[in-house]
Amino acid sequence: MAKIAIIGSGVVGQATGKGLIKGGHEVYFFDINKELLSDLKKQGYNADTPDKIKIQDIDTYIFTVSTPTVNGKVKLDYLKTAAISLGKKLKNKKDYFLLVGRSTMPPGTTRDLIAGNVEKYSGKKTGVDFGYCMNPEYLREKSSVQDFSNPWVVLIGAYDERSYRMLEKIYSRFKCPIYRLSVEGAEMQKYVHNLFNAAKISFFNEMRMVAEKLNLDADKIFSITATSAEGIWNEKYGLRDLGPFDGMCLPKDTSAFLDWARSNTDISMNMLEQVIQVNQEFMDYRKQKNKK
Repeated sequence: MAKIAIIGSGVVGQATGKGLIKGGHEVYFFDINKELLSDLKKQGYNADTPDKIKIQDIDTYIFTVSTPTVNGKVKLDYLKTAAISLGKKLKNKKDYFLLVGRSTMPPGTTRDLIAGNVEKYSGKKTGVDFGYCMNPEYLREKSSVQDFSNPWVVLIGAYDERSYRMLEKIYSRFKCPIYRLSVEGAEMQKYVHNLFNAAKISFFNEMRMVAEKLNLDADKIFSITATSAEGIWNEKYGLRDLGPFDGMCLPKDTSAFLDWARSNTDISMNMLEQVIQVNQEFMDYRKQKNKK
């Protein structure tokens, strides 16, 4: 049984902590929101402000602090503050401990901002006194607790073998595949995960606008597409490094439909235009790379 501190007890933090409790672990919730803490206490959970962390009682610290986007840029201030605060408290920590990032953050953040600040302010040494991992969450807001308790996949981005084994053991009671990447690889994968979902939704929304302009049944068209298009039913389609899309159909049809839709509707077709542009950019990128 691991003794775990959840640092940041919002939606993700609560789902993570409650799920780990069901998995047999001892969990303490920490947050600066006193109303949230009061609610957790009423539910029977151990919850308090970060200054009350008893470091000798904890072996794993999971960061689920908010990393909002402000004016189009990721804001890591809350995460940095939490890491510095914990680092100062960990000066007197005697036993080896593990830091785990679960917030969505750019590659390098777990290493530089979380582990780096804990190392700086605690005086502890990475790989000697502590390890760290990135463990992205794939939770849906409306079913976050259920999703954590029944994960379809767990990804661990580990600093070293010891870090990986510690976090793997925490998840050992969950029946799902556990994958391993580098810490930065796991951070990147979470963005790829989210951005693919965003791109897919935007693509079909753009096609829906065209269909509705023509009084066509978009739902039936998309339902058949889910069966006919290999890009949907073949999970490996488009993932292999085969270069830009080419052949007899894709280049000519993307350009032709872009021109036709713009000429026959008032839809800007920005998504499709970018599909074509990115394909050309990748073609140029590969040519330059092969010259080196």
